Amino acid sequence: MNAIISEALRPIVEMRDIAKTFGSTRALRGVDFTVMRGEVHALLGRNGAGKSTLVSTMSGFTPADSGTLRIADAQVTANAQNYAASLREAIAHVQQTPQLFNLLTVAENLFLEHPKVRGPFGVVSRRRTLALAEELLATWGIDIRADALVAELGAGTRQLLEIIKALSRGVPVMILDEPTAALSNAEKKMLFEQVRALKAQGVSFIYISHHLDEIFEIADIVTILRDGQVVKAREPVAGLDVDTIADLMMGKKTVRSLREDFTRGNEAHLIEVQGVRIDARSEKDIDFAVRPGEIVALAGPVGGGKEDLAMILAGQQAPFKGQVCSPRGALPKIGLVPTDRHVSGYVGMLGVRENVVIGGLDMLSNGLGFISKRSEAAYVDRLTQETHVVASSLEQPVGQLSGGNQQKVVFARALCRDPHVVVALSPTRGVDVGAKEQLYGLLRDLARKGLGVVVVSDEEDEIAQLANRVVIVFDGEVKDELVGDYTIRDLVLRMEGVL
Repeated sequence: MNAIISEALRPIVEMRDIAKTFGSTRALRGVDFTVMRGEVHALLGRNGAGKSTLVSTMSGFTPADSGTLRIADAQVTANAQNYAASLREAIAHVQQTPQLFNLLTVAENLFLEHPKVRGPFGVVSRRRTLALAEELLATWGIDIRADALVAELGAGTRQLLEIIKALSRGVPVMILDEPTAALSNAEKKMLFEQVRALKAQGVSFIYISHHLDEIFEIADIVTILRDGQVVKAREPVAGLDVDTIADLMMGKKTVRSLREDFTRGNEAHLIEVQGVRIDARSEKDIDFAVRPGEIVALAGPVGGGKEDLAMILAGQQAPFKGQVCSPRGALPKIGLVPTDRHVSGYVGMLGVRENVVIGGLDMLSNGLGFISKRSEAAYVDRLTQETHVVASSLEQPVGQLSGGNQQKVVFARALCRDPHVVVALSPTRGVDVGAKEQLYGLLRDLARKGLGVVVVSDEEDEIAQLANRVVIVFDGEVKDELVGDYTIRDLVLRMEGVL
């Protein structure tokens, strides 16, 4: 009995003096990290603090340079050599970017290399794979075909599949790195129910999220990193609040900004949506306009049409009916910040400079198509300073940057053509509180200069901090608008369809 009690009290994860360096950057500086059995342990910190690096060394995805790790019964002394295989049966890692194969089916992705689908002589049974996948999808209540290609699925469903795939492995430790970034509220609720059920069975979770409200909803314990070091270790979540966590992450008092109104109501609209229907199911025309200096938010449930409407406005999707026009004549130049930066926001192997100018080469080239490197560097330097990009140089590959700096590069690219209107979908997805405030400040500065700003977001607090006007989109139609001095309560009730 004493041996059983002793084992239950023994940490399931023990990391001691973990160090990791990338070039001249010390990402982790002698970090100690402990997780007990059956707990949800939130790992927090601003972008670049070392969270993703720490969990990557934990799973072996990125080998640590030095230190020791023990996960369940697997033990490793790190020396920068690969050790992922020795930890495979002890831990599963859901990364920020889904690691799925687009040209394989849902079933094949879920049970790739899974022993349950192998018959005699190691032959994979397609029938067994489909049956198990259908059973798993039914358990989660996901209404998609098991034989559908993953390439056909939306970002939220892809993220959920990656999570389901990891959770179904039956390992004692799970890493969830920004798992809800692309999920709807219903999908997030579904995930949390599964996490609680597995936690009750003794499974441990390391949970990373920039949505601090989620931490209070799902986590038991919090550890906070700053600059590759632990600044608060194993603190019960009940003893913390949002302001304290934000201050520890930033290393200073965090001031939450308020929305400002720079709308130029006496000037002609920049762009108008006239008689638009998103698809054949829409029964009512959509009409709205964007004024100079105005920040308009498109809000509503995931899949309700706000994303489609934004892409129509940006000229990236054709409406089923109606048109986008401007009373000023020619359509204004549009800068687009896409929903998923990993898929369509940047090219990871290219440097900051190349990513920023890739959409505006015609503006920088002369009549013969040549570009002055000096002019290009000066132009990119101005845009990266304006968007607060932090990189070792303009040639550093964007894939090496933190999530927050990757998003800032995407913003810089959107501004490359000197647009009159910026359409930003999920503008602060996966960035820390400090980077959020910088991006909020950037959007307000654009409005102050007279640009029109259209934001699509699922975060009520974000909308309330930014938008002078909120257009509520349900079932492909505009159901309501909020203008001026609205409250969070007004916003939540309308976004949820209560009013």
